[in-house]
Amino acid sequence: MNITTSNIAFYRRYYKLLALAVVIMVGVIVGSLVVGESVRATLVQRVHERLGNTETIVFANNSFLQSEVTNSPIFEDQAQAILLTNGFISDNGMLIPVMVWGIDDVGANLRVCPPTPNMDNVGANLRVCPPNPRVCPNLPVTPNNIPQGGAKINAALAQNITSQTELVLRLPATGLVPSGSLFVTDNYTTSARFTVSGIIDAANGGNLSLKNEQTIPYNIFVGRTELASILDIEDKVNLILCAKAVSYADFCTIWRPALSGIDVNTHAAWMEITSDRVFIQGDAVQALYDNHPNANRLFSYLVNSIDAKGQSIPYSFATAADQYRGRPLQDDEFILSDYAATRIGAQVNDPIRITYYLSKDLKTLVVDTLDGVVKQIVPLSELVADKTLSANFPGLSDVEKCTDWDSDLPIDMNLITKQDEDYWASYRTTPKIIIPYRAVYEKWGNAYGNATALRIPIADTRRAASLQDEHLTPAMFGIQIIQPKAAGLNAARSGVDFSSLFLSLGFFIILSAILLMLVPLAEMIYVRCNEIALYAALGYTRQRIVGLLWRESAPVVLIASFIGIVAGLLYTWLILLLLGSLWQGATHTGGFVLFPSAATVLIGFVAGIAIALITLWISLRFKVARFKLQVKPKTRNLKSATLTLKSLLWANLYANRRRALLSFFTLTAGVLIVFSVGLNRRGFADNAQLASGTGGYSLWCESSVPIYHNMSTPEGRKKLALTDLPQDARIIQMTRYGADDASCLNLNKVSQPTVLGVDMNLLPTTDFAIERHIYPNKETVFASLQTAADSVYPVLIDETVLMWGLMLQLGDTISYKSSTGKRIYLRLAGTLKNSIFQGSVLMDKTLFSNIWGEITGSEIALVKVKDTETEATRRLLSQALNEYGVRVTPTAQRLKEFNSVTDAYLNIFLTLGGLGLLLGIMCFIIVIRKDLLARKEQISIYRALGFTDKRIAQMLVRENRIVPLCAIVVGVVGSLAGAVSGLANVSIWIWLTTLVLTVLLILSVVVFIRFLVSSLMETSKHY
Repeated sequence: MNITTSNIAFYRRYYKLLALAVVIMVGVIVGSLVVGESVRATLVQRVHERLGNTETIVFANNSFLQSEVTNSPIFEDQAQAILLTNGFISDNGMLIPVMVWGIDDVGANLRVCPPTPNMDNVGANLRVCPPNPRVCPNLPVTPNNIPQGGAKINAALAQNITSQTELVLRLPATGLVPSGSLFVTDNYTTSARFTVSGIIDAANGGNLSLKNEQTIPYNIFVGRTELASILDIEDKVNLILCAKAVSYADFCTIWRPALSGIDVNTHAAWMEITSDRVFIQGDAVQALYDNHPNANRLFSYLVNSIDAKGQSIPYSFATAADQYRGRPLQDDEFILSDYAATRIGAQVNDPIRITYYLSKDLKTLVVDTLDGVVKQIVPLSELVADKTLSANFPGLSDVEKCTDWDSDLPIDMNLITKQDEDYWASYRTTPKIIIPYRAVYEKWGNAYGNATALRIPIADTRRAASLQDEHLTPAMFGIQIIQPKAAGLNAARSGVDFSSLFLSLGFFIILSAILLMLVPLAEMIYVRCNEIALYAALGYTRQRIVGLLWRESAPVVLIASFIGIVAGLLYTWLILLLLGSLWQGATHTGGFVLFPSAATVLIGFVAGIAIALITLWISLRFKVARFKLQVKPKTRNLKSATLTLKSLLWANLYANRRRALLSFFTLTAGVLIVFSVGLNRRGFADNAQLASGTGGYSLWCESSVPIYHNMSTPEGRKKLALTDLPQDARIIQMTRYGADDASCLNLNKVSQPTVLGVDMNLLPTTDFAIERHIYPNKETVFASLQTAADSVYPVLIDETVLMWGLMLQLGDTISYKSSTGKRIYLRLAGTLKNSIFQGSVLMDKTLFSNIWGEITGSEIALVKVKDTETEATRRLLSQALNEYGVRVTPTAQRLKEFNSVTDAYLNIFLTLGGLGLLLGIMCFIIVIRKDLLARKEQISIYRALGFTDKRIAQMLVRENRIVPLCAIVVGVVGSLAGAVSGLANVSIWIWLTTLVLTVLLILSVVVFIRFLVSSLMETSKHY
């Protein structure tokens, strides 16, 4: 033991380098594993922060529920009724999308207990507080103390706005009548001013979010009653958060149609069913009609004109009906009021025509007609007496005169006469004509419903007073039940594997550390060759000699491995700090917390020390065996005729070829990694180079409030104040089903990406490139994408998202639910090459409407203009569409944002590769130094043979710079070859940086070798 410790102390210079290499290797391995564990634990923590103890979400998709629903016993007083809407605020000229939560008990069911220390399982140290505050007495329940006109915001929003006292919030003017339908007000947004009354932290539900994303949302909390009043939807909610598990079957037991706004009114001869949002959902109408074939379906509509005998009545309410007073209407039979018949001079059996607007897509209006004959003329008083024959449309029914109508229809007020005003003053929306329902319901019907009322005869054996027995279900009214916690935790734990990532990125450091172990070990054994020979002379076997050296080295490795654990934790802390700051492009979030579990640290420690000890044992056996117990190494015999500088140079290189190859491969790998990373960065200045990613389009427009008008038509541009758009501007508008972001910006594993509805007929006219597809014929791909079968719908997806985001294969399916709760599947039928659609899947717009019919407005638009017009167009769109919260981004910038993740990983790789290169240079320095120190005797021989010091120094400089210079050249050329496909996208600055680094590296090698040789020549004079 004394000899062992003495040897360690005597050769401490070599053992220090050996220990340093082990510390670096174990530190990188442990640190990489703990980084992955910490990122996963942070993501799990984010799930608890955004969901709290929510176990069930009841979501009314594009509809509402009565707020009283939370009083049901199934929720056991553990449910919060919430009115949720998106919105935006303007801060210093920048639009900031926000989520607005109309909530009563802020934080009551969303509290997260502080972490419990010393728990190893990921997420186990994040206990969720039960609703009872006594369970977590140290964390108070936040009461509903938001004052009238006040709002609370979360910390993330507070950090990103300048005004901390007042907010002007823009909201969708939702109302009960869907904004995508006809006859609604032209004002799609409303505004409200709130005073900031406080900040809600994460522990009290400030980061509440329903999306599986690690980015912290911008939340604004206001009083639910006040928000409902602003949106004109009093006593309505669209979200319920419950702290206990509630199944869809459980909810069905307490749900009744009245909770979804369905009213039942009893009249003398019928039961009348109406909806507070005017339109009754199509599935509900069909279910009721199937149960009651004698039911009378009504559809109230504003027609442009009623024409007969050359006379016309403008802008009249009409009602489509299956029957009138018990008599069915045939497809061409019209019923006129006597007022209308007198005004246009119509008689029974006279031909008659009505004209009306239809909205095909994005309120692109077309005029349609319906012809028939006057079957009957009824007294106007008869129609007036039927008060519910016509529906009430906000903005139309509640004004004093026709010229006050507030509608997005292009109503020509010049056509309205005094007669029309007098009729309106006396009879309001009383219909002037009744037409057959079957003739128009498909045209008049919309995504929100195909009837405004349904009347069931009292004589019907099944009475309509009990609608629970009419096969009506919550799903028909857009009600969905979600258990988010399990899905959220699974997404967090199955997301990006940072352990494997950083082990891969740090592989060259680990490899360099292993080489750094070998070099001082080899040098120490070379120095101790006489000692090894002495052991052999004393009868020690080779195995015993290796054992002696092992007993010296192993304790150093063991102690260094324990220090490596500490280094690994410091490495983890630094990496997490950089991931939240300089390398935030890789995560798009911050606030990562160090969560080192004992199991992870132990695995890293065992792996590191195992690699170190195995490397040590193999190296010792190999090095001792190579000496063959000789005191001096072999030297080559050279004839006197060959004693030239050139022959000696190559002879020495050959004699030391193993050390030369070690230096060569170490430096080559380091240079290759560092330069390859730099050359793989893409440039985004030239739009022509990005055509396949941007489709050739210039601008990406994303709105907080849906746009319901067509930006490609003159009428739509006039409505949106976009008449100054370039005439040749090409625009693609897309609907959006908002789910999770599946792009590389999201660290969670996404199972349901956001879906964009796009006109597939327009994509072939763009520069978007389909990389792969499942169809046999490439020419029919876009046609095939417009056909669905058996609830399976084909979609396009970005190639990167398919491989790395979803980790699925082409042809796989993803499960979704339609707006009516039906299970459907999206088949991944084709991939796009690195496009601006990362994070979403593309579906044909018609198929999209079949699934999510109530989503009709456009939230995404692509605009293509000339490069010289891009900036002016961006300003025009931003200003004209400001009330929609439109954020206009150059497509190249959006593509750069996605590629910023790759750039961030390249930065990480560059940094870690640079550290590996430094270790490689250290190995190179040690090898060169060892080689030169071993040459002192050889230098004396050269002098005896008549070589001058200048010639000897020249030979040594040339000999020792061949290997590093060749390594640099091979590394640079290899990096150029590896990046050849993307060299056209490399910016001039990257080329200049590469050139400067190459020159500096070469100069450093030359200067360093000259310095070492000069020092050696000076010290050799005393040898």
